[in-house]
Amino acid sequence: MKRLVSLATLVVLASLSSPLQAAPLTLEDVNSLRQVTNARMSPSGEQVAYLLQVPREIYKDADGPAYHELHVTDLEGNSKPYVTGDIDITDVAWAVDGESIFFLAKRDAEADFNSLYRIRVDGGEAEQVFTHVNALQRIYPSPDGNSIAFTATDAPPEKFKELQEKGFRAVVYEESVLPTKVWMLDLETLEAEAHELPGSASDFAWSADGGRYAVALAPTPLVDDSYTSRDIFVVDTASAEVQAKMGSVGKLGSFAFSPDGERIAYVGSVDIHDPSAGRLYVTSTAGGERREVVPEYLGHVIDFVWLHDNNIRWLGHRGVYTEWANASVFETESPGEAPQSGPIVRAVHGNPGQEAVAAIADSPQHPFELYLLRGDAEPVRLTDSNPFLDETDFARQEAITYTARDGMQLDAILIHPVKREGDGNPLVIIAHGGPEAHYSNGWMTAYSRPGQVFAANGYAVIYPNYRGSTGRGVEFSKLGQHDYADEEFNDLVDAKRHLVEEGLVDTDRVGITGGSYGGYASMWSASALTEEYAAAVAFVG
Repeated sequence: MKRLVSLATLVVLASLSSPLQAAPLTLEDVNSLRQVTNARMSPSGEQVAYLLQVPREIYKDADGPAYHELHVTDLEGNSKPYVTGDIDITDVAWAVDGESIFFLAKRDAEADFNSLYRIRVDGGEAEQVFTHVNALQRIYPSPDGNSIAFTATDAPPEKFKELQEKGFRAVVYEESVLPTKVWMLDLETLEAEAHELPGSASDFAWSADGGRYAVALAPTPLVDDSYTSRDIFVVDTASAEVQAKMGSVGKLGSFAFSPDGERIAYVGSVDIHDPSAGRLYVTSTAGGERREVVPEYLGHVIDFVWLHDNNIRWLGHRGVYTEWANASVFETESPGEAPQSGPIVRAVHGNPGQEAVAAIADSPQHPFELYLLRGDAEPVRLTDSNPFLDETDFARQEAITYTARDGMQLDAILIHPVKREGDGNPLVIIAHGGPEAHYSNGWMTAYSRPGQVFAANGYAVIYPNYRGSTGRGVEFSKLGQHDYADEEFNDLVDAKRHLVEEGLVDTDRVGITGGSYGGYASMWSASALTEEYAAAVAFVG
């Protein structure tokens, strides 16, 4: 009996000393993931304010969108929560003195729309500062700290709410959408004044002295104009008079004044037919000819920060990775070899003259987190929003290339099945939307594309960057034009055939899914290419 007890004790001790077997990612895990969605470097460059997206708890909370909390961290990753709980913060900005943070939120469930709040960095409760006649969209504190520019529409028609309650909910095409205006809020009087400008406003940027601002205006607030007809206008702050416009054509990205106020840099398009804003331009604030900073770039510029009056640090997506580089506004430099590794940086924020830049990035092992960029050093991760992922059994993920039937080399991200069945594995192809979008070798799993969950259940999963995708320059992104669905959707079939030839998947057990243009791809695959697929799930095609 003593010998039996001793053996049992050894078994228990051995099991206690062995690490617990890691579990794969589940659908419940996917719907509980927290992510950093907005990051703002403080004026001093010593802290970062960021928004943390917190999903509602499934099977417990009422249905609704995720919450967004306000947190602040130093540059070593020592983070503190500031405004948390059941709250949805939609925008955040530092006061120019760095002593407080402004944010937008709807804290009163009975309120019709959100309000502007301020919270001191040294502690205390948030105070409500201002409520507009309609929802505030974005906030931009002035350089002198005396006012806040914000974007919002006028109040809805007086009888709008009353009529809605009585069942009059018709949307009149091209008439129900109100134009967005630029407003100036005096922080002393708390009075807001609208600037009457020639168009509907979206993005905004102050000059360093506050005497001017740049604003993106579209002729109307309609979605087509917001995509293809926006331009950057330079406006005198005191008089609200337009001084110049930059002459941007096609799609428009972010923009900012140089520190000395002499130039504006912006992410724009080559022409009206360019599928995506991805070229970095610099022009005089008085308007005139623009200069491309990284010409013939075989990728797409996503974001940038002015370093000094004549230098810009820019973020590019090239292939399936990202790069962070310096450029002069006067000299042209080759971006060098394409990046082959690293976290996938999605956005940056920093101040001119400061080395440290806040970034949002992800990797195959985690979704969006807060990172710090310093010069040419490797990115440093500051947050860990989902510690349970460290114990997750991830399927192997890799960037691959394959050859289309016409000889074109294409990129894709492949997630291998956890338990391989030789050459009999089922495959799911996940087609991205756009088509002016692309997949990078980062976090690939979400509610609409649960790659790691598929892999845990024995599926191979591939995310192809078919022709017409971004990330490989303007010419490649235009390859899908004038010939929709033909060669670009054959590229998806060729991704399947490549994996069949590699012996990874069964040619008769292949499904396809995607949203938006990926939904269109899935519907085309389920009809015109039905012999290639056993199943298709399309949404918002």
